[in-house]
Amino acid sequence: MEELIKKLISFKTYGGNQLYECASFIKEYLENHGFKAEIKEYVKGYPIVLSSSGKGKPLMLNGHFDVVPPGEGWSSDPFTPKAIEDKIYGRGSTDMKAGLAVLMETYVSIADKLNYSLLFTAVPDEETGGKNGSKFLAEEYSPFFVIIGEPTGSERVNIGEKGLLQVRVKERGKSAHGSTPSLGENAILKLVDDITELRRRIEKTEVAIPKDVEEAVNNVKEIDERIYGDVKKITFSPGVIKGGSQVNVVPDYAEAEIDMRIPPGASVKDIMKRMEGIEIINSSEPNYTPLPPFIKLKPFITPYATDGRYFRMKGIPTIVYGPGELNKLHSPDEFVKIGDVKASLEKLKEILLSINNSDYFYK
Repeated sequence: MEELIKKLISFKTYGGNQLYECASFIKEYLENHGFKAEIKEYVKGYPIVLSSSGKGKPLMLNGHFDVVPPGEGWSSDPFTPKAIEDKIYGRGSTDMKAGLAVLMETYVSIADKLNYSLLFTAVPDEETGGKNGSKFLAEEYSPFFVIIGEPTGSERVNIGEKGLLQVRVKERGKSAHGSTPSLGENAILKLVDDITELRRRIEKTEVAIPKDVEEAVNNVKEIDERIYGDVKKITFSPGVIKGGSQVNVVPDYAEAEIDMRIPPGASVKDIMKRMEGIEIINSSEPNYTPLPPFIKLKPFITPYATDGRYFRMKGIPTIVYGPGELNKLHSPDEFVKIGDVKASLEKLKEILLSINNSDYFYK
């Protein structure tokens, strides 16, 4: 497993030809273990690896092999992985080359021991929204269950995520000399008023967390108490603001982009009703899958989005489970613990074997 993780990390999969090189490696790995595999492109430049172990409605194993750019602050080359004590360092080690390795090893070692088929899928664009990968898979395939190998740690399972609402607010004014602002109309000041009013409306919105996700929400406190409050409420974060040409000119145009995350119990549609005339950049409803009884792990939900939303919005039960450090996502000196990888591998196999004797999804 360690060598497989290191090999996957060595591909600089934040765009370009290395996406193809990594996809080809994954395909060859599956074929070398006796499984047919193919590379499919719904959109040119985004190779997806697929392999099915049999016929019939499958359980899908899904993971991504793209990563975010390395950025600054690394102690060593982020694409030359290093194993130090119980950790493997490198860009993508936690998010999610280790989780992908677990899915690959699980698939080749257990697929022929199940009385249902597995559909292995590896996608190249989760970090950029999943619209060229898992979105198409959710439209084409109808598995009875989906397991996504994003990092959760071996003792926890992610059953859902907050919704996403990103908007653009625009204001127009009238330009004038900065020394005589009364002769103009300041678009930036109007925009600030808009943002303040919008925030007031959002923050007074009450949220009633559904009972079947209360435990998962409360468990976030154990992971990081700092984000526990964010998970329970609608968050409001202006991320981009533009306006004006120079300091001594009253600006005649300004705009802002605002990121809001919507917890279960609230609705993106309801929030949008309060924001008439505002441009929607991106949106998705909060979504979750009640924890199946055969999975004996501690559930939680995330404030951020995963590709799981595409399958859940289609009505397909979906969980996220894999090794990794949640506080190391996209950070310098990213690492994964080898012990966590091994534990996740064994527990994922146990989950798949337990479905053999379960009528929870199918007969």
